Amino acid sequence: MEHLKSSGYEFYTASELIEFYLQRGNFPARGLAITFDDGYLDNYLNAFPVLKQLGIKATMFVVPSCLGQTSTKAVPKGESARPHMTREQVIEMHKFGIEFGSHTENHRLLHEIPKEEVRHEVESAKQELEGLLQVPCKTFAYPAGYYTPEAQGIIAEAGHICAFSTTLGPKDSLDLFAINRMEILRRDKWLFQFRNKVNALNNNSH
Repeated sequence: MEHLKSSGYEFYTASELIEFYLQRGNFPARGLAITFDDGYLDNYLNAFPVLKQLGIKATMFVVPSCLGQTSTKAVPKGESARPHMTREQVIEMHKFGIEFGSHTENHRLLHEIPKEEVRHEVESAKQELEGLLQVPCKTFAYPAGYYTPEAQGIIAEAGHICAFSTTLGPKDSLDLFAINRMEILRRDKWLFQFRNKVNALNNNSH
Protein backbone atom coordinates (compact mmCIF):
# COMPACT_ATOMS: atom_id res chain seq x y z
CA MET A 1 0.00 0.00 0.00
CA GLU A 2 2.89 2.34 0.71
CA HIS A 3 4.28 1.56 -2.75
CA LEU A 4 0.95 2.40 -4.41
CA LYS A 5 0.65 5.64 -2.49
CA SER A 6 4.22 6.73 -3.24
CA SER A 7 3.68 5.86 -6.92
CA GLY A 8 0.99 8.51 -7.19
CA TYR A 9 -2.13 6.38 -7.44
CA GLU A 10 -5.42 7.98 -6.44
CA PHE A 11 -7.69 5.68 -4.46
CA TYR A 12 -11.41 5.30 -5.08
CA THR A 13 -14.07 2.96 -3.79
CA ALA A 14 -15.35 0.64 -6.51
CA SER A 15 -18.59 2.59 -6.87
CA GLU A 16 -16.75 5.93 -7.03
CA LEU A 17 -14.56 4.63 -9.84
CA ILE A 18 -17.55 3.35 -11.81
CA GLU A 19 -19.54 6.53 -11.24
CA PHE A 20 -16.55 8.53 -12.51
CA TYR A 21 -16.63 6.42 -15.67
CA LEU A 22 -20.40 6.76 -16.07
CA GLN A 23 -20.18 10.54 -15.79
CA ARG A 24 -17.10 11.11 -17.99
CA GLY A 25 -16.76 8.08 -20.26
CA ASN A 26 -13.28 7.19 -19.04
CA PHE A 27 -11.37 6.36 -15.88
CA PRO A 28 -9.02 8.70 -13.97
CA ALA A 29 -5.47 8.28 -15.25
CA ARG A 30 -4.07 7.09 -11.91
CA GLY A 31 -7.32 5.91 -10.36
CA LEU A 32 -7.28 2.62 -8.48
CA ALA A 33 -9.90 0.63 -6.58
CA ILE A 34 -8.66 -1.91 -4.04
CA THR A 35 -11.13 -4.72 -3.39
CA PHE A 36 -11.33 -7.62 -0.96
CA ASP A 37 -13.68 -10.59 -1.36
CA ASP A 38 -15.47 -12.79 1.20
CA GLY A 39 -15.34 -10.61 4.30
CA TYR A 40 -12.90 -12.68 6.32
CA LEU A 41 -11.89 -11.46 9.76
CA ASP A 42 -8.33 -10.85 8.56
CA ASN A 43 -9.69 -7.99 6.43
CA TYR A 44 -10.43 -6.22 9.70
CA LEU A 45 -7.43 -7.39 11.71
CA ASN A 46 -4.71 -7.05 9.04
CA ALA A 47 -5.91 -4.90 6.14
CA PHE A 48 -8.03 -2.26 7.88
CA PRO A 49 -5.26 -0.91 10.18
CA VAL A 50 -2.99 -0.38 7.14
CA LEU A 51 -5.74 1.27 5.09
CA LYS A 52 -6.64 3.51 8.01
CA GLN A 53 -3.05 4.48 8.75
CA LEU A 54 -2.38 5.44 5.12
CA GLY A 55 -5.81 6.97 4.47
CA ILE A 56 -6.63 4.56 1.63
CA LYS A 57 -10.15 3.84 0.46
CA ALA A 58 -11.18 0.30 -0.44
CA THR A 59 -14.21 -1.86 -1.15
CA MET A 60 -14.94 -5.11 0.67
CA PHE A 61 -17.41 -7.60 -0.79
CA VAL A 62 -19.04 -9.54 2.02
CA VAL A 63 -21.40 -12.50 2.44
CA PRO A 64 -24.06 -11.25 4.88
CA SER A 65 -25.04 -14.70 6.19
CA CYS A 66 -21.39 -15.24 7.24
CA LEU A 67 -20.95 -12.05 9.25
CA GLY A 68 -19.95 -12.91 12.80
CA GLN A 69 -19.64 -16.59 11.86
CA THR A 70 -16.86 -19.10 11.32
CA SER A 71 -17.95 -20.69 8.06
CA THR A 72 -16.94 -22.85 5.11
CA LYS A 73 -19.35 -21.10 2.72
CA ALA A 74 -16.71 -18.94 1.03
CA VAL A 75 -13.64 -21.17 1.26
CA PRO A 76 -12.46 -23.44 -1.58
CA LYS A 77 -13.69 -27.01 -1.32
CA GLY A 78 -11.66 -29.03 1.17
CA GLU A 79 -10.39 -26.07 3.20
CA SER A 80 -11.35 -25.55 6.84
CA ALA A 81 -13.83 -22.97 8.10
CA ARG A 82 -12.61 -19.40 8.45
CA PRO A 83 -13.89 -16.59 10.72
CA HIS A 84 -15.66 -13.62 9.16
CA MET A 85 -15.96 -10.03 10.29
CA THR A 86 -18.76 -9.09 12.67
CA ARG A 87 -21.51 -6.62 11.89
CA GLU A 88 -20.00 -4.22 14.42
CA GLN A 89 -16.63 -4.34 12.64
CA VAL A 90 -18.32 -3.70 9.29
CA ILE A 91 -20.06 -0.66 10.74
CA GLU A 92 -16.77 0.61 12.19
CA MET A 93 -15.01 0.32 8.83
CA HIS A 94 -17.94 1.87 7.00
CA LYS A 95 -17.69 4.93 9.25
CA PHE A 96 -14.03 5.29 8.23
CA GLY A 97 -14.99 5.22 4.53
CA ILE A 98 -14.61 1.58 3.52
CA GLU A 99 -17.30 0.61 1.01
CA PHE A 100 -19.16 -2.67 1.42
CA GLY A 101 -20.53 -4.46 -1.60
CA SER A 102 -22.48 -7.66 -2.05
CA HIS A 103 -20.87 -11.06 -2.55
CA THR A 104 -24.29 -12.80 -2.49
CA GLU A 105 -26.17 -13.94 0.59
CA ASN A 106 -24.55 -17.38 0.84
CA HIS A 107 -21.61 -17.37 -1.61
CA ARG A 108 -23.35 -19.74 -4.00
CA LEU A 109 -21.93 -20.04 -7.51
CA LEU A 110 -24.45 -18.26 -9.68
CA HIS A 111 -23.83 -20.28 -12.83
CA GLU A 112 -24.88 -23.46 -10.99
CA ILE A 113 -28.24 -22.48 -9.46
CA PRO A 114 -31.73 -21.71 -10.86
CA LYS A 115 -32.81 -18.19 -11.73
CA GLU A 116 -35.03 -17.70 -8.68
CA GLU A 117 -32.24 -18.79 -6.35
CA VAL A 118 -29.90 -16.35 -8.08
CA ARG A 119 -32.47 -13.64 -7.50
CA HIS A 120 -32.69 -14.53 -3.80
CA GLU A 121 -28.89 -14.52 -3.40
CA VAL A 122 -28.65 -11.09 -5.03
CA GLU A 123 -31.65 -9.31 -3.54
CA SER A 124 -31.35 -10.69 -0.01
CA ALA A 125 -27.68 -9.70 0.33
CA LYS A 126 -28.36 -6.21 -0.99
CA GLN A 127 -31.26 -5.65 1.38
CA GLU A 128 -29.32 -6.94 4.39
CA LEU A 129 -26.30 -4.72 3.72
CA GLU A 130 -28.46 -1.67 3.14
CA GLY A 131 -30.32 -2.37 6.38
CA LEU A 132 -27.06 -2.70 8.28
CA LEU A 133 -25.30 0.37 6.90
CA GLN A 134 -28.23 2.57 5.86
CA VAL A 135 -26.67 3.41 2.50
CA PRO A 136 -27.31 1.98 -0.99
CA CYS A 137 -25.37 -1.18 -1.86
CA LYS A 138 -24.18 -0.29 -5.36
CA THR A 139 -21.52 -2.88 -6.10
CA PHE A 140 -21.45 -6.65 -6.48
CA ALA A 141 -18.77 -9.32 -6.85
CA TYR A 142 -19.45 -12.79 -8.25
CA PRO A 143 -18.48 -15.70 -5.98
CA ALA A 144 -15.35 -17.25 -7.52
CA GLY A 145 -15.86 -14.90 -10.48
CA TYR A 146 -18.51 -17.01 -12.23
CA TYR A 147 -21.42 -15.26 -13.92
CA THR A 148 -24.06 -15.73 -16.61
CA PRO A 149 -25.98 -13.21 -18.75
CA GLU A 150 -29.07 -14.05 -16.69
CA ALA A 151 -27.26 -13.29 -13.43
CA GLN A 152 -25.95 -10.02 -14.88
CA GLY A 153 -29.51 -8.94 -15.65
CA ILE A 154 -30.76 -9.80 -12.17
CA ILE A 155 -27.91 -7.85 -10.54
CA ALA A 156 -28.65 -4.80 -12.69
CA GLU A 157 -32.39 -5.04 -12.00
CA ALA A 158 -31.72 -5.14 -8.25
CA GLY A 159 -30.11 -1.70 -8.47
CA HIS A 160 -26.38 -2.36 -8.54
CA ILE A 161 -24.34 -0.16 -10.89
CA CYS A 162 -21.65 -2.76 -11.59
CA ALA A 163 -20.51 -6.30 -10.91
CA PHE A 164 -16.96 -7.62 -10.64
CA SER A 165 -15.55 -10.94 -11.78
CA THR A 166 -11.95 -12.04 -11.21
CA THR A 167 -9.92 -13.16 -14.21
CA LEU A 168 -13.06 -14.40 -15.96
CA GLY A 169 -14.25 -11.00 -17.13
CA PRO A 170 -13.41 -9.71 -20.61
CA LYS A 171 -9.86 -8.40 -20.97
CA ASP A 172 -10.25 -6.48 -24.23
CA SER A 173 -13.45 -4.56 -23.49
CA LEU A 174 -15.44 -3.17 -20.58
CA ASP A 175 -18.65 -4.79 -19.41
CA LEU A 176 -19.86 -2.99 -16.28
CA PHE A 177 -21.51 -6.20 -15.07
CA ALA A 178 -18.48 -8.42 -15.67
CA ILE A 179 -15.53 -6.23 -14.72
CA ASN A 180 -12.24 -8.05 -14.81
CA ARG A 181 -9.96 -7.48 -11.81
CA MET A 182 -6.27 -8.03 -11.26
CA GLU A 183 -5.83 -10.65 -8.53
CA ILE A 184 -3.10 -10.13 -5.95
CA LEU A 185 -2.23 -13.54 -4.50
CA ARG A 186 0.04 -14.92 -1.79
CA ARG A 187 2.81 -15.43 -4.30
CA ASP A 188 2.79 -11.69 -5.05
CA LYS A 189 4.09 -10.88 -1.56
CA TRP A 190 7.51 -9.75 -2.82
CA LEU A 191 7.50 -6.09 -3.79
CA PHE A 192 9.07 -6.64 -7.23
CA GLN A 193 6.32 -9.13 -8.13
CA PHE A 194 3.61 -6.81 -6.85
CA ARG A 195 5.15 -3.83 -8.65
CA ASN A 196 5.31 -5.70 -11.96
CA LYS A 197 1.66 -6.67 -11.71
CA VAL A 198 0.51 -3.16 -10.87
CA ASN A 199 2.66 -1.61 -13.61
CA ALA A 200 0.75 -3.72 -16.12
CA LEU A 201 -2.33 -1.67 -15.25
CA ASN A 202 -0.73 1.32 -16.94
CA ASN A 203 -0.83 -0.58 -20.23
CA ASN A 204 -4.53 -1.47 -19.85
CA SER A 205 -7.06 1.08 -21.09
CA HIS A 206 -9.61 -0.30 -18.63
